[in-house]
Amino acid sequence: MAEPEIELQKAIYDALKASAGVMALVHDVYDDTRLSDAQKAAGAPYGAAGGYVSFGPESTVPDDYDCIALDEITVQLDIWSRKVGRLHCKQICRAVRDALKDVELNLPTHGHLTTDLVLQRILPDPDEAVTHGVMQFTAHIEERE
Repeated sequence: MAEPEIELQKAIYDALKASAGVMALVHDVYDDTRLSDAQKAAGAPYGAAGGYVSFGPESTVPDDYDCIALDEITVQLDIWSRKVGRLHCKQICRAVRDALKDVELNLPTHGHLTTDLVLQRILPDPDEAVTHGVMQFTAHIEERE
């Protein structure tokens, strides 16, 4: 049985990649932005779309209730845009939010209860050519043995 964090990340990744709204605005979704030379040559991570989504920090807190083993997993998604202004970054954030809102994420060996957006921020980046969005989602996952 896989760890709930691994199953949740894969389900979020799959939901974002399957979203026409997200993929129309970004080059790709990345777990890790250490890219190969071939990916860089193809324009990654920004590509022609001028943006991408990457997984950021996450935390897990046991949240057991009665006899049910639950985990509260908070996942940060980082939104990156090279387009001028903040509009493109905000559009990507909305598309990501829509892709994960009220969706039942498929976790093969654990139960997905809820995923809620708990924070969305648009931040200046040290690279003035980049707009950075931060989205944090908290999921409640039932551990099954």
